[in-house]
Amino acid sequence: MKSRIDKRRPPILWRVISALLLVIVLIASASTGLAFLKIQQTAHYFLQPLGGEKAKPLASMKPVNVLLIGVDERKNDKGRADAIMLLSFNPKTKQATSLSIPRDMQVTIPTGEKTKINHTYAYGGVKETVETVEQTFDVDIPYYAKINMDGLIELVDAVGGVTVDNPSAFSWNDRRLQKEYKKGKIHLTGLEASGYARMRKQDPLGDMGRQIRQRQVLEAVGAKLAGPRLLTKMEEITNVMKHNFATNIDFDVAAQLAQENQPGFKQLKPLKLDGEGYIANDGVWYFFASDESMRQTKAKIHAILVSS
Repeated sequence: MKSRIDKRRPPILWRVISALLLVIVLIASASTGLAFLKIQQTAHYFLQPLGGEKAKPLASMKPVNVLLIGVDERKNDKGRADAIMLLSFNPKTKQATSLSIPRDMQVTIPTGEKTKINHTYAYGGVKETVETVEQTFDVDIPYYAKINMDGLIELVDAVGGVTVDNPSAFSWNDRRLQKEYKKGKIHLTGLEASGYARMRKQDPLGDMGRQIRQRQVLEAVGAKLAGPRLLTKMEEITNVMKHNFATNIDFDVAAQLAQENQPGFKQLKPLKLDGEGYIANDGVWYFFASDESMRQTKAKIHAILVSS
């Protein structure tokens, strides 16, 4: 049975935001002496080359792709890549795009087998996921950042919670949290921030409203990380990174990405894949991106990556 809306698919963007936040931690730390040293001392925990290969140096003022991956790893369970976002930057043209890839999207992995894209992490880790995204969208991805799902919750708690200005009241109810979110300025714990960033169905703006709230949480955490109390929170922040975060973006590359692509960050344009979800002949439910949507999406990504 076909459906244009995958009602079973959990929210995607809020999960990947945590990976982006931790990249910001790296960037912020690179410009603060003692904080830089504290995180550098724990770098061996989370700086992991892609597939054992040494990370490529970031060419100055050249287009680049970064893949953000949110996983649901648990003890004795490698988990799956439940959130995948491709970021494409061109510092010369001051453009940037983000593509959230549906977790149930059917893809062909490098071996030729067809599967859901979120299964690629279970099959071959970050390397398999990166290679599959590269093959699917015809791009080169030299950098990645991976976060375990509870990273956002722990990071918000590590900085003492965040305050946001909620545009409209709503309620949230799942197995971990039941909460009424009032309109106006509210202070949120990590778990409350995750619920705030995930809600979509009650928002009059739908997914656009959810993206606005995600950005609020992102900016609130970023403000805390850039504030004068950063050093007092370094132990908690580094603990979050040690246990939840992995990347091949080292400190110099992070600082360069931030400096050269700041204009693109500010006006980042999200892309969206259109298509249908239904049960295929193998009895598995997949999201199938339409040929036209794939063509247009690839064209937009490739256009960003062409220097001018």
